[in-house]
Amino acid sequence: MTVIDAETPPRPTSRTGVSVSEEWGGSSLLTQTLALTGRSVRPYLQPGVLIVTFIEPLVMLLMFGGVLRALGDTVAPQGSELSYIAGLAPAIMIITSVAAGAQAGNGLINDLRNDVITRFHTMPISRFGVLLARSLADAARSLYQLIAVAVLAALIFGFAPPGGVPGVVGSILLALFVGWSMSWIFIALAAVLRNGDVLRMITTLCTFPLLFASNAFVDPESMPVWLRVVAEANPISYANDAMRGMVAGQTSVTELLTTVGVSCVLVAVCAPIANRSFRVL
Repeated sequence: MTVIDAETPPRPTSRTGVSVSEEWGGSSLLTQTLALTGRSVRPYLQPGVLIVTFIEPLVMLLMFGGVLRALGDTVAPQGSELSYIAGLAPAIMIITSVAAGAQAGNGLINDLRNDVITRFHTMPISRFGVLLARSLADAARSLYQLIAVAVLAALIFGFAPPGGVPGVVGSILLALFVGWSMSWIFIALAAVLRNGDVLRMITTLCTFPLLFASNAFVDPESMPVWLRVVAEANPISYANDAMRGMVAGQTSVTELLTTVGVSCVLVAVCAPIANRSFRVL
């Protein structure tokens, strides 16, 4: 009996003479992150969503600017020459940015429920890129709201701080970075818990004390002793002081570095936890 060996068909090659499978190494983490970020941002660009996203900072400005105006100078630090709105606008920026960052966890939960994450796990893409894109998408939404806060504060309340445009831009960027770093807390919680109802309760439990037990609306000197200690140790208070310094044209390097340092520590701690938990979903 004669045995005939079937010849293996030649592997397709490119013009360089290298096989196509060997030449193609997949897209980079940057390319994947940009594509996934665009996917996550696309729902935010719908007209209805844009309008609601714009209304949120408008409502906060009108509510806090009107109801809390009676607090007057207690919003700004003692000895500061900032007007009421100049001290209030940075606080609202922080609230807006942290609230947008908290939505990153809910976005990941929604992708889990829709089996989008299951599809991602079957594709040759970076798992960390999926999480990074989720955080960047909500940061992009936050940037839109932060700009809206500054513009609306100027149009409605005459927001014209001594620091001028550079001070306002700097405060927006700092608030954006703080909110982005906070988003990793909720992304990590979403990856670990995988339960939207529990995540929403924890989000409310964390964000409200963090934002209101600070110097955002009241000078800590007027608080009870125990609450003053909490407010003075609260990272959000340092962020508020740093942003108020920027809009006043008197940036404090210590407060700025403290805010950036704490934000970097949050990312360094929470991002690996989120990535490890996300890999075993």
